[in-house]
Amino acid sequence: MKPLDLEAFIVEHVARVEPLTRAHGLAYWESATTGQPEAAEREAQLRAEWLALHAEPESFQRLRTWYESAAPPDPWLARQLKLLYLTFAAHQQDAATIRELAQVEKEVRHLYTNFRGEFNGRAVSDNEIAAILAEERDSHRLQAAWEASKQIGPQVAAQILTLVHLRNQSARRLGFDNHYRKTLALNEIDETRLFQILSDLEQQTNEPFRRTKAALDAQLAERFGVAPRELRPWHYADPFFQRPPQTDGLDLDLLFAGRDIEALAVRTYTGLDLDVRDILARSDLYARPGKNQHAFCLFIDHREDIRILCNLEPNLRWMETLLHELGHAAYDKYLGPDLPFLLRNPAHTISTEAVALLLERFPLEAAWLSTVVGIPAPEADALAPQLSARRQLAMLVQLRWMLVMIHFERALYAEPEQDLNTLWWDLVERYQYVPRPERRNAPDWAAKIHIALFPVYYQNYLLGQLMASQLHHHLTQRAGSLVDQLEVGQYLCRAIFEPGASLDWETLVEQATGERLTSDYFIQEFVSESHVSGKSLAEF
Repeated sequence: MKPLDLEAFIVEHVARVEPLTRAHGLAYWESATTGQPEAAEREAQLRAEWLALHAEPESFQRLRTWYESAAPPDPWLARQLKLLYLTFAAHQQDAATIRELAQVEKEVRHLYTNFRGEFNGRAVSDNEIAAILAEERDSHRLQAAWEASKQIGPQVAAQILTLVHLRNQSARRLGFDNHYRKTLALNEIDETRLFQILSDLEQQTNEPFRRTKAALDAQLAERFGVAPRELRPWHYADPFFQRPPQTDGLDLDLLFAGRDIEALAVRTYTGLDLDVRDILARSDLYARPGKNQHAFCLFIDHREDIRILCNLEPNLRWMETLLHELGHAAYDKYLGPDLPFLLRNPAHTISTEAVALLLERFPLEAAWLSTVVGIPAPEADALAPQLSARRQLAMLVQLRWMLVMIHFERALYAEPEQDLNTLWWDLVERYQYVPRPERRNAPDWAAKIHIALFPVYYQNYLLGQLMASQLHHHLTQRAGSLVDQLEVGQYLCRAIFEPGASLDWETLVEQATGERLTSDYFIQEFVSESHVSGKSLAEF
């Protein structure tokens, strides 16, 4: 291999992909914020162009030849080569498949963006459904609201299966069994090791979650005037039971009622020596008709244009979500300024999720409520035991939900024609201990947007939580509380953000914390009070 040939290839590739990336980012943003069909069509066309660029077989063969030769001595050049090779390998598809994928994804995205469930004869937003599920006490109305949240499923299920088949076809051309296995491999995650970790976490949380959920069910049964065995999915406040209902008498939503949660977020990040005001100024933060109802961070140009989309309400859920998305955005903003375009990304989705997940934990910290929100310190300290219990419950609920998603997607891509409706509820009952509704046979799995448009993603959340706990342990050893500690933000910039994608995620974790990723700190923090031996992920 001649390094100059590779360097020339990269220069030429960046000259093509950088403006295309920016144009696609702007089109994606317009589509998400307006819901207009014309914007969705423009985004799909640019997405197809991006896919076609990375599907060029001649370029892929050149990259494969370079990749299989001796690595370049320049570590940044070697890393760019590997990332290019993995990206091109992931997108080796024929032109017809690219066009069909882009078209179907466009149609599905448009449906999710414009979906509003029907409840009591009127269209309701996701925020309205969330409020009903949290506040209503009548089981019949709760069921109707929950079912409204699932009405998108039958509208998109067939298109999702089309996407699954198209993705699988492309994976098999590269020699993979299916898209799931291809995605893990090309994202530098070993499938066997991942599922060993999942099995270990399931076993270590089975009994703690069973006890915790039994106590939760007793409280919910009393609230709704039913026997615990009569509880159904609509009694758990969240459409997927991703977050626990409030049952301890501590209504944290009241702490944010009437408050400017944007200002609280700015104050949080300023206390970490991170400035996010420019990001918020470019962002779209409040709900309106036609707008995407979810939340995300978008790195438009991989240089300076970073935006987040939210649908903010002054409550705990959206406070956490805003801090989460700003975690992604801060990572992007504080990437090393000298990094070349292809390395101006986080090391991995795992690492950016770890930062976002770490920072979204603040609202359940007494020190944060006192210092940032302004709750008198004695009152905040008095809440500490309840906050700790709420954190543990929330994390157990979230972990068990992630097990559902990861196992479902693996099975979906292994056998798309199986009875997915039944499989979904089998997994919900196994991992979340939530009984399925009687006589229900609907594609409730398809109501989760990630399955359609962000496939094979949830393992990044799970591993990101493990990394977040490891970072939390490392930082508290250095700085004590993370709240209002300039050293915390400076550490994140230096150890996590600035390397960008110049390091693989395993190396990043080890360099930043002094050890390979382990589940030990997550277990200590959220599952048991005593030390539990962690499982090293060194074999990833």
